[in-house]
Amino acid sequence: MTKLSRLLIVLSLLVTLVAIPVFAQEFRATLNGTVNDAQGAVIPGATVIATQTNTGSKSEATAGAGGQYTLPFLAPGSYTVEATAQGFKRFRQENIQLGTNQRVSLNIALEVGDIVETVTVTSDAPLLTSNSAATGQVISQEVIDSIPMSGRTPMSLAAIAFGVTAMSDPRFTRPFDNAGPSGISMGGAPNRSNELLNDGAPNTTRDRRVAYNPPVDAVGEVKVEVFQSDASYGNTGGGTVNVTTKAGTNRFRGALYNFNQVEDLAATDFFVNQSGGKKTNSVYNQWGVSAGGPVFIPKLFDGRNKLFWQFNYEGIKNRQPEPFRTTVPTAANRTGDFSQQLALGSRYQIHDPLTGALQPNGTILRTPFAGNVIPQNRISAIAPNVLSFFPQPNAAGAADSQDNYQVNTNRGDDFFTTLGRMDFNISDNHKMFFSMQQTSARSFAASPSASTISRKATS
Repeated sequence: MTKLSRLLIVLSLLVTLVAIPVFAQEFRATLNGTVNDAQGAVIPGATVIATQTNTGSKSEATAGAGGQYTLPFLAPGSYTVEATAQGFKRFRQENIQLGTNQRVSLNIALEVGDIVETVTVTSDAPLLTSNSAATGQVISQEVIDSIPMSGRTPMSLAAIAFGVTAMSDPRFTRPFDNAGPSGISMGGAPNRSNELLNDGAPNTTRDRRVAYNPPVDAVGEVKVEVFQSDASYGNTGGGTVNVTTKAGTNRFRGALYNFNQVEDLAATDFFVNQSGGKKTNSVYNQWGVSAGGPVFIPKLFDGRNKLFWQFNYEGIKNRQPEPFRTTVPTAANRTGDFSQQLALGSRYQIHDPLTGALQPNGTILRTPFAGNVIPQNRISAIAPNVLSFFPQPNAAGAADSQDNYQVNTNRGDDFFTTLGRMDFNISDNHKMFFSMQQTSARSFAASPSASTISRKATS
Protein backbone atom coordinates (compact mmCIF):
# COMPACT_ATOMS: atom_id res chain seq x y z
CA MET A 1 0.00 0.00 0.00
CA THR A 2 1.41 3.39 -0.99
CA LYS A 3 1.79 6.35 1.38
CA LEU A 4 -0.95 8.20 -0.50
CA SER A 5 -3.34 5.26 -0.07
CA ARG A 6 -2.65 5.19 3.68
CA LEU A 7 -3.22 8.93 3.87
CA LEU A 8 -6.56 8.65 2.05
CA ILE A 9 -7.68 5.93 4.46
CA VAL A 10 -6.75 8.06 7.47
CA LEU A 11 -8.54 11.10 6.04
CA SER A 12 -11.63 9.02 5.28
CA LEU A 13 -11.69 7.68 8.85
CA LEU A 14 -11.34 11.21 10.25
CA VAL A 15 -14.24 12.40 8.11
CA THR A 16 -16.30 9.49 9.41
CA LEU A 17 -15.48 10.28 13.04
CA VAL A 18 -16.18 14.01 12.90
CA ALA A 19 -19.21 13.82 10.61
CA ILE A 20 -22.63 14.49 12.07
CA PRO A 21 -24.39 11.11 12.36
CA VAL A 22 -27.47 10.70 10.18
CA PHE A 23 -29.67 7.71 10.92
CA ALA A 24 -30.96 6.26 7.69
CA GLN A 25 -32.90 3.32 6.35
CA GLU A 26 -30.91 0.91 4.22
CA PHE A 27 -31.03 1.72 0.50
CA ARG A 28 -28.44 -0.81 -0.66
CA ALA A 29 -29.26 -4.28 -1.96
CA THR A 30 -28.66 -7.75 -0.56
CA LEU A 31 -27.85 -10.84 -2.64
CA ASN A 32 -28.13 -14.28 -1.09
CA GLY A 33 -28.75 -17.87 -2.06
CA THR A 34 -27.44 -21.42 -1.84
CA VAL A 35 -24.45 -23.07 -3.54
CA ASN A 36 -25.18 -26.63 -4.73
CA ASP A 37 -23.62 -29.24 -6.99
CA ALA A 38 -25.33 -30.76 -10.03
CA GLN A 39 -27.18 -33.29 -7.81
CA GLY A 40 -28.49 -30.60 -5.47
CA ALA A 41 -26.15 -31.31 -2.57
CA VAL A 42 -24.96 -28.19 -0.75
CA ILE A 43 -21.34 -27.09 -1.02
CA PRO A 44 -20.12 -25.52 2.25
CA GLY A 45 -17.08 -23.29 2.12
CA ALA A 46 -17.66 -22.08 -1.43
CA THR A 47 -16.44 -18.54 -2.12
CA VAL A 48 -18.89 -16.12 -3.74
CA ILE A 49 -17.70 -12.74 -5.06
CA ALA A 50 -19.92 -9.98 -6.50
CA THR A 51 -18.12 -7.35 -8.60
CA GLN A 52 -19.85 -4.12 -9.54
CA THR A 53 -19.42 -3.60 -13.28
CA ASN A 54 -18.86 0.16 -13.31
CA THR A 55 -16.55 0.52 -10.31
CA GLY A 56 -14.82 -2.84 -9.89
CA SER A 57 -15.96 -2.88 -6.26
CA LYS A 58 -15.86 -6.42 -4.88
CA SER A 59 -17.85 -8.02 -2.07
CA GLU A 60 -16.99 -11.53 -0.88
CA ALA A 61 -18.84 -14.15 1.16
CA THR A 62 -18.22 -17.76 2.13
CA ALA A 63 -21.02 -20.32 2.04
CA GLY A 64 -21.85 -21.76 5.44
CA ALA A 65 -22.45 -25.33 6.48
CA GLY A 66 -25.80 -25.33 4.70
CA GLY A 67 -24.31 -23.92 1.52
CA GLN A 68 -25.96 -20.54 2.09
CA TYR A 69 -24.24 -17.22 1.40
CA THR A 70 -25.21 -13.57 1.91
CA LEU A 71 -23.73 -10.47 0.29
CA PRO A 72 -25.22 -7.39 2.02
CA PHE A 73 -24.78 -3.65 1.40
CA LEU A 74 -24.42 -3.82 -2.38
CA ALA A 75 -24.81 -0.45 -4.07
CA PRO A 76 -27.55 -0.46 -6.73
CA GLY A 77 -26.18 -1.32 -10.14
CA SER A 78 -25.01 -4.12 -12.45
CA TYR A 79 -22.92 -6.97 -11.01
CA THR A 80 -20.93 -10.01 -12.07
CA VAL A 81 -21.14 -12.91 -9.60
CA GLU A 82 -18.45 -15.60 -9.42
CA ALA A 83 -18.38 -18.72 -7.23
CA THR A 84 -15.50 -21.12 -6.67
CA ALA A 85 -14.96 -24.29 -4.65
CA GLN A 86 -12.24 -26.94 -4.64
CA GLY A 87 -12.98 -29.66 -7.22
CA PHE A 88 -15.53 -27.61 -9.12
CA LYS A 89 -15.45 -25.39 -12.16
CA ARG A 90 -15.63 -21.65 -11.61
CA PHE A 91 -19.18 -20.23 -11.91
CA ARG A 92 -19.69 -16.82 -13.53
CA GLN A 93 -22.96 -14.91 -13.97
CA GLU A 94 -22.87 -11.50 -15.64
CA ASN A 95 -25.25 -8.55 -15.81
CA ILE A 96 -27.11 -9.12 -12.56
CA GLN A 97 -29.11 -5.98 -11.88
CA LEU A 98 -29.65 -5.03 -8.25
CA GLY A 99 -31.94 -2.14 -7.35
CA THR A 100 -32.48 0.06 -4.33
CA ASN A 101 -33.32 -1.87 -1.16
CA GLN A 102 -33.75 -5.14 -3.07
CA ARG A 103 -33.24 -8.48 -1.35
CA VAL A 104 -32.81 -11.02 -4.10
CA SER A 105 -31.84 -14.67 -4.16
CA LEU A 106 -29.48 -16.29 -6.67
CA ASN A 107 -28.97 -20.03 -6.27
CA ILE A 108 -25.69 -21.25 -7.78
CA ALA A 109 -25.09 -24.72 -9.24
CA LEU A 110 -21.41 -25.75 -9.59
CA GLU A 111 -20.20 -28.40 -12.01
CA VAL A 112 -17.48 -30.92 -11.15
CA GLY A 113 -14.18 -30.05 -12.80
CA ASP A 114 -10.98 -28.06 -12.59
CA ILE A 115 -11.22 -24.67 -10.92
CA VAL A 116 -9.37 -23.07 -13.84
CA GLU A 117 -12.35 -23.90 -16.03
CA THR A 118 -15.20 -21.40 -16.01
CA VAL A 119 -18.88 -21.95 -16.62
CA THR A 120 -20.38 -18.62 -17.74
CA VAL A 121 -24.14 -18.23 -17.53
CA THR A 122 -25.37 -15.87 -20.23
CA SER A 123 -29.14 -16.20 -19.78
CA ASP A 124 -31.08 -14.04 -17.35
CA ALA A 125 -30.41 -14.96 -13.75
CA PRO A 126 -33.39 -16.51 -11.91
CA LEU A 127 -33.55 -13.75 -9.29
CA LEU A 128 -36.21 -14.17 -6.63
CA THR A 129 -37.50 -11.56 -4.21
CA SER A 130 -39.66 -13.86 -2.11
CA ASN A 131 -37.56 -13.12 1.00
CA SER A 132 -39.27 -9.72 1.40
CA ALA A 133 -43.00 -9.03 1.67
CA ALA A 134 -42.58 -5.42 0.54
CA THR A 135 -44.07 -4.56 -2.83
CA GLY A 136 -42.40 -1.90 -4.91
CA GLN A 137 -41.29 -0.71 -8.30
CA VAL A 138 -37.85 0.46 -9.37
CA ILE A 139 -37.80 3.33 -11.86
CA SER A 140 -34.46 2.64 -13.51
CA GLN A 141 -31.88 5.03 -14.87
CA GLU A 142 -32.91 4.12 -18.43
CA VAL A 143 -36.45 5.33 -17.69
CA ILE A 144 -35.19 8.45 -15.92
CA ASP A 145 -32.98 9.33 -18.90
CA SER A 146 -35.67 8.79 -21.52
CA ILE A 147 -39.03 9.80 -20.06
CA PRO A 148 -40.11 13.45 -20.46
CA MET A 149 -40.28 15.32 -17.16
CA SER A 150 -41.84 18.73 -16.72
CA GLY A 151 -39.48 20.55 -14.36
CA ARG A 152 -36.97 17.67 -14.42
CA THR A 153 -37.60 16.61 -10.84
CA PRO A 154 -36.91 12.89 -10.19
CA MET A 155 -39.32 12.77 -7.23
CA SER A 156 -42.21 13.45 -9.61
CA LEU A 157 -41.59 10.05 -11.25
CA ALA A 158 -43.06 8.36 -8.18
CA ALA A 159 -46.50 9.30 -9.50
CA ILE A 160 -46.14 6.86 -12.44
CA ALA A 161 -45.59 3.82 -10.19
CA PHE A 162 -48.42 1.38 -9.56
CA GLY A 163 -50.51 2.07 -6.47
CA VAL A 164 -49.60 5.78 -6.51
CA THR A 165 -52.05 8.61 -7.25
CA ALA A 166 -50.91 12.18 -7.97
CA MET A 167 -52.73 14.69 -5.75
CA SER A 168 -51.02 18.00 -6.55
CA ASP A 169 -51.14 20.63 -9.27
CA PRO A 170 -49.10 19.22 -12.20
CA ARG A 171 -47.68 22.68 -12.94
CA PHE A 172 -45.57 22.70 -9.79
CA THR A 173 -43.01 19.95 -10.35
CA ARG A 174 -39.85 22.05 -10.51
CA PRO A 175 -36.88 21.28 -8.22
CA PHE A 176 -37.73 24.23 -5.96
CA ASP A 177 -41.37 23.08 -5.61
CA ASN A 178 -41.40 21.07 -2.39
CA ALA A 179 -45.13 20.36 -2.15
CA GLY A 180 -45.86 19.47 -5.79
CA PRO A 181 -43.54 16.47 -6.39
CA SER A 182 -44.38 14.99 -2.97
CA GLY A 183 -48.14 15.48 -3.35
CA ILE A 184 -48.97 11.79 -3.84
CA SER A 185 -51.19 9.20 -2.23
CA MET A 186 -49.69 5.72 -1.89
CA GLY A 187 -51.82 2.64 -1.38
CA GLY A 188 -54.93 4.71 -0.69
CA ALA A 189 -53.35 6.58 2.23
CA PRO A 190 -53.90 10.35 2.70
CA ASN A 191 -51.95 12.78 0.55
CA ARG A 192 -48.38 13.47 1.70
CA SER A 193 -48.32 10.86 4.46
CA ASN A 194 -45.31 9.00 3.04
CA GLU A 195 -41.65 8.55 3.96
CA LEU A 196 -39.37 10.27 1.44
CA LEU A 197 -35.70 9.26 1.36
CA ASN A 198 -32.52 10.35 -0.38
CA ASP A 199 -29.89 7.56 -0.40
CA GLY A 200 -31.77 6.06 2.55
CA ALA A 201 -31.64 9.27 4.62
CA PRO A 202 -34.87 11.08 5.61
CA ASN A 203 -35.71 13.75 3.06
CA THR A 204 -39.00 15.08 4.45
CA THR A 205 -39.91 18.45 5.94
CA ARG A 206 -42.01 18.80 9.08
CA ASP A 207 -45.18 19.12 6.99
CA ARG A 208 -44.37 15.99 4.92
CA ARG A 209 -43.06 17.72 1.80
CA VAL A 210 -39.88 16.68 0.02
CA ALA A 211 -36.92 18.62 1.44
CA TYR A 212 -34.42 18.35 -1.42
CA ASN A 213 -34.75 17.49 -5.10
CA PRO A 214 -31.42 16.49 -6.71
CA PRO A 215 -30.76 17.16 -10.41
CA VAL A 216 -31.96 14.46 -12.79
CA ASP A 217 -28.42 13.72 -14.00
CA ALA A 218 -27.40 12.95 -10.40
CA VAL A 219 -30.02 10.21 -9.90
CA GLY A 220 -29.46 6.53 -10.60
CA GLU A 221 -32.94 5.24 -9.82
CA VAL A 222 -36.12 5.88 -7.86
CA LYS A 223 -37.54 3.06 -5.70
CA VAL A 224 -41.26 3.32 -4.94
CA GLU A 225 -42.69 0.91 -2.35
CA VAL A 226 -46.41 1.21 -1.77
CA PHE A 227 -46.39 -1.48 0.92
CA GLN A 228 -43.30 -1.51 3.11
CA SER A 229 -43.14 -4.33 5.65
CA ASP A 230 -39.48 -3.93 6.58
CA ALA A 231 -39.13 -3.07 10.27
CA SER A 232 -36.26 -0.70 9.50
CA TYR A 233 -38.69 1.66 7.79
CA GLY A 234 -41.29 3.77 9.54
CA ASN A 235 -42.63 7.31 9.86
CA THR A 236 -45.15 6.68 7.10
CA GLY A 237 -48.87 6.22 6.81
CA GLY A 238 -48.55 5.21 3.16
CA GLY A 239 -45.37 4.05 1.42
CA THR A 240 -41.76 5.03 0.84
CA VAL A 241 -39.98 6.75 -2.05
CA ASN A 242 -36.20 6.33 -2.08
CA VAL A 243 -34.19 8.46 -4.55
CA THR A 244 -30.70 7.00 -5.07
CA THR A 245 -27.94 9.23 -6.40
CA LYS A 246 -25.23 8.12 -8.80
CA ALA A 247 -21.68 7.32 -7.77
CA GLY A 248 -18.53 7.87 -9.80
CA THR A 249 -17.27 4.96 -11.92
CA ASN A 250 -14.01 3.80 -13.48
CA ARG A 251 -14.84 5.87 -16.57
CA PHE A 252 -14.78 9.64 -16.70
CA ARG A 253 -18.16 10.88 -17.82
CA GLY A 254 -19.94 14.19 -17.96
CA ALA A 255 -22.76 16.17 -19.52
CA LEU A 256 -23.85 19.74 -20.14
CA TYR A 257 -27.51 20.63 -20.64
CA ASN A 258 -29.81 23.58 -21.06
CA PHE A 259 -33.60 23.63 -21.31
CA ASN A 260 -35.04 26.98 -22.29
CA GLN A 261 -38.55 28.35 -22.80
CA VAL A 262 -38.47 31.85 -24.25
CA GLU A 263 -40.91 34.77 -24.17
CA ASP A 264 -41.39 34.89 -27.94
CA LEU A 265 -43.03 31.44 -27.90
CA ALA A 266 -45.39 32.21 -25.00
CA ALA A 267 -48.88 33.63 -25.53
CA THR A 268 -50.18 36.71 -23.75
CA ASP A 269 -52.41 35.93 -20.78
CA PHE A 270 -56.15 36.03 -21.60
CA PHE A 271 -57.02 38.60 -18.92
CA VAL A 272 -54.07 40.79 -19.90
CA ASN A 273 -55.39 40.84 -23.47
CA GLN A 274 -58.89 41.55 -22.23
CA SER A 275 -57.76 44.65 -20.33
CA GLY A 276 -55.59 45.85 -23.21
CA GLY A 277 -52.37 45.31 -21.25
CA LYS A 278 -48.96 44.37 -22.62
CA LYS A 279 -47.45 40.90 -22.37
CA THR A 280 -45.12 40.56 -19.40
CA ASN A 281 -41.74 38.85 -19.42
CA SER A 282 -41.89 35.05 -19.53
CA VAL A 283 -38.85 32.76 -19.47
CA TYR A 284 -37.82 29.42 -17.98
CA ASN A 285 -34.16 28.50 -18.24
CA GLN A 286 -32.78 25.34 -16.60
CA TRP A 287 -29.13 24.49 -17.11
CA GLY A 288 -26.50 22.35 -15.44
CA VAL A 289 -23.38 20.22 -15.55
CA SER A 290 -22.71 16.65 -14.43
CA ALA A 291 -19.31 14.97 -14.12
CA GLY A 292 -17.78 11.98 -12.36
CA GLY A 293 -15.07 9.36 -12.47
CA PRO A 294 -12.18 7.87 -10.48
CA VAL A 295 -9.82 10.06 -8.48
CA PHE A 296 -6.77 10.06 -10.73
CA ILE A 297 -3.56 12.03 -10.23
CA PRO A 298 -1.02 11.21 -12.99
CA LYS A 299 2.13 9.49 -11.69
CA LEU A 300 0.87 9.85 -8.12
CA PHE A 301 -2.42 8.06 -7.53
CA ASP A 302 -4.75 5.84 -9.56
CA GLY A 303 -8.14 5.60 -7.88
CA ARG A 304 -9.73 3.16 -10.29
CA ASN A 305 -11.59 0.43 -8.40
CA LYS A 306 -10.91 2.40 -5.19
CA LEU A 307 -11.88 6.05 -4.97
CA PHE A 308 -14.57 7.85 -7.02
CA TRP A 309 -16.11 11.30 -7.25
CA GLN A 310 -19.37 12.68 -8.62
CA PHE A 311 -20.36 16.34 -9.04
CA ASN A 312 -23.59 17.98 -10.20
CA TYR A 313 -24.63 21.61 -10.50
CA GLU A 314 -27.95 23.01 -11.68
CA GLY A 315 -29.40 26.50 -12.01
CA ILE A 316 -32.88 27.75 -12.85
CA LYS A 317 -34.15 31.22 -13.71
CA ASN A 318 -37.92 31.41 -13.95
CA ARG A 319 -40.02 34.46 -14.83
CA GLN A 320 -43.73 33.93 -15.40
CA PRO A 321 -46.77 36.23 -15.69
CA GLU A 322 -48.96 36.36 -12.60
CA PRO A 323 -51.78 38.78 -13.51
CA PHE A 324 -54.80 39.29 -11.29
CA ARG A 325 -57.63 41.74 -10.58
CA THR A 326 -57.95 44.12 -7.64
CA THR A 327 -60.16 47.11 -6.80
CA VAL A 328 -59.26 50.83 -6.88
CA PRO A 329 -61.48 53.91 -6.22
CA THR A 330 -63.45 55.20 -9.19
CA ALA A 331 -63.48 58.89 -10.16
CA ALA A 332 -66.85 59.31 -8.38
CA ASN A 333 -65.65 57.47 -5.28
CA ARG A 334 -62.69 59.86 -4.97
CA THR A 335 -65.14 62.78 -4.49
CA GLY A 336 -67.24 60.86 -1.94
CA ASP A 337 -69.98 59.86 -4.41
CA PHE A 338 -71.14 56.24 -3.87
CA SER A 339 -74.58 56.68 -5.42
CA GLN A 340 -73.77 54.12 -8.15
CA GLN A 341 -73.32 51.45 -5.51
CA LEU A 342 -76.49 52.43 -3.62
CA ALA A 343 -78.51 51.77 -6.77
CA LEU A 344 -77.59 48.07 -6.39
CA GLY A 345 -79.11 47.71 -2.93
CA SER A 346 -79.33 49.05 0.61
CA ARG A 347 -76.33 47.02 1.72
CA TYR A 348 -74.17 49.68 0.06
CA GLN A 349 -75.72 52.53 2.13
CA ILE A 350 -73.12 54.70 3.91
CA HIS A 351 -74.15 56.15 7.30
CA ASP A 352 -72.87 59.25 9.08
CA PRO A 353 -70.60 58.00 11.89
CA LEU A 354 -71.17 61.21 13.88
CA THR A 355 -74.87 60.50 14.30
CA GLY A 356 -76.64 57.89 16.36
CA ALA A 357 -79.92 57.38 18.22
CA LEU A 358 -80.47 54.64 20.77
CA GLN A 359 -83.42 52.47 19.85
CA PRO A 360 -85.81 50.72 22.28
CA ASN A 361 -84.28 47.35 21.41
CA GLY A 362 -80.84 48.61 22.45
CA THR A 363 -79.42 49.13 18.98
CA ILE A 364 -78.02 52.41 17.65
CA LEU A 365 -79.48 53.83 14.44
CA ARG A 366 -77.27 56.19 12.45
CA THR A 367 -78.40 58.68 9.81
CA PRO A 368 -77.63 57.79 6.15
CA PHE A 369 -75.79 60.25 3.94
CA ALA A 370 -78.24 61.75 1.47
CA GLY A 371 -77.96 60.06 -1.92
CA ASN A 372 -75.03 58.01 -0.55
CA VAL A 373 -72.75 61.01 -1.12
CA ILE A 374 -70.27 62.07 1.55
CA PRO A 375 -70.33 65.92 1.89
CA GLN A 376 -67.11 67.64 0.80
CA ASN A 377 -66.67 69.30 4.19
CA ARG A 378 -66.56 65.82 5.78
CA ILE A 379 -63.68 64.58 3.62
CA SER A 380 -60.20 64.96 5.11
CA ALA A 381 -57.77 67.23 3.27
CA ILE A 382 -55.23 64.42 3.42
CA ALA A 383 -57.48 62.00 1.50
CA PRO A 384 -56.81 63.45 -2.01
CA ASN A 385 -53.07 63.11 -1.44
CA VAL A 386 -53.46 59.46 -0.43
CA LEU A 387 -55.82 58.73 -3.31
CA SER A 388 -53.33 60.18 -5.80
CA PHE A 389 -51.16 57.11 -5.25
CA PHE A 390 -53.95 54.84 -6.52
CA PRO A 391 -54.27 54.37 -10.29
CA GLN A 392 -57.48 54.94 -12.20
CA PRO A 393 -59.56 51.84 -13.08
CA ASN A 394 -58.43 50.14 -16.28
CA ALA A 395 -61.10 47.42 -16.49
CA ALA A 396 -64.89 47.40 -16.44
CA GLY A 397 -65.17 45.39 -13.24
CA ALA A 398 -68.40 44.31 -11.63
CA ALA A 399 -71.56 46.43 -11.33
CA ASP A 400 -70.41 47.66 -7.90
CA SER A 401 -66.96 48.54 -9.36
CA GLN A 402 -65.21 45.61 -7.67
CA ASP A 403 -62.21 44.10 -9.54
CA ASN A 404 -61.90 47.13 -11.79
CA TYR A 405 -58.12 47.19 -12.06
CA GLN A 406 -56.02 44.62 -13.96
CA VAL A 407 -52.54 44.14 -12.48
CA ASN A 408 -49.92 42.65 -14.82
CA THR A 409 -47.21 41.45 -12.45
CA ASN A 410 -44.47 38.85 -12.83
CA ARG A 411 -43.36 36.10 -10.48
CA GLY A 412 -39.69 35.20 -10.38
CA ASP A 413 -37.70 32.24 -9.06
CA ASP A 414 -33.93 31.84 -8.93
CA PHE A 415 -32.67 28.41 -7.89
CA PHE A 416 -29.20 26.88 -7.69
CA THR A 417 -28.13 23.50 -6.34
CA THR A 418 -24.80 21.72 -5.94
CA LEU A 419 -24.30 18.02 -5.18
CA GLY A 420 -21.02 16.28 -4.47
CA ARG A 421 -20.37 12.65 -3.63
CA MET A 422 -17.27 10.56 -2.82
CA ASP A 423 -17.16 6.74 -2.76
CA PHE A 424 -14.26 4.80 -1.24
CA ASN A 425 -13.75 1.04 -1.55
CA ILE A 426 -11.55 0.51 1.50
CA SER A 427 -11.52 -3.29 1.07
CA ASP A 428 -13.75 -6.09 -0.20
CA ASN A 429 -15.73 -5.92 3.04
CA HIS A 430 -15.54 -2.22 3.82
CA LYS A 431 -17.13 0.47 1.68
CA MET A 432 -17.83 4.10 2.48
CA PHE A 433 -19.43 7.07 0.79
CA PHE A 434 -20.41 10.56 1.81
CA SER A 435 -22.31 13.26 -0.04
CA MET A 436 -23.14 16.93 0.29
CA GLN A 437 -26.10 18.87 -1.09
CA GLN A 438 -26.51 22.63 -1.08
CA THR A 439 -29.29 24.79 -2.48
CA SER A 440 -29.96 28.50 -2.83
CA ALA A 441 -33.45 29.70 -3.73
CA ARG A 442 -35.13 33.09 -4.07
CA SER A 443 -38.76 33.72 -5.00
CA PHE A 444 -40.41 37.08 -5.48
CA ALA A 445 -43.70 38.47 -6.72
CA ALA A 446 -44.65 42.11 -7.19
CA SER A 447 -47.45 43.39 -4.96
CA PRO A 448 -50.02 45.37 -6.97
CA SER A 449 -50.26 48.19 -4.43
CA ALA A 450 -46.53 48.34 -3.79
CA SER A 451 -45.62 48.33 -7.48
CA THR A 452 -48.24 50.98 -8.28
CA ILE A 453 -47.18 53.28 -5.42
CA SER A 454 -43.53 52.79 -6.34
CA ARG A 455 -44.18 53.85 -9.95
CA LYS A 456 -46.21 56.91 -8.83
CA ALA A 457 -43.61 58.04 -6.28
CA THR A 458 -40.76 57.61 -8.77
CA SER A 459 -42.52 59.58 -11.49
